[in-house]
Amino acid sequence: MTDWFTASIKLQQQMLDAQKASLSAGQQALGAGDTFVKMQEAGRKAAEANIAAMNAWARMWGLG
Repeated sequence: MTDWFTASIKLQQQMLDAQKASLSAGQQALGAGDTFVKMQEAGRKAAEANIAAMNAWARMWGLG
């Protein structure tokens, strides 16, 4: 009876460890996703700045 109990406790500990590892991986993926969103936002802002600069240049030369 003790062997089954010990085996059960070990199995539950392994399952808990696997769950902790899964949560850790999920948190890392969430952090990577947040970084990707920030990169997209920075790219959008850079593109908008480029458009504004080109429009200003075109107006300066009477093209816009």
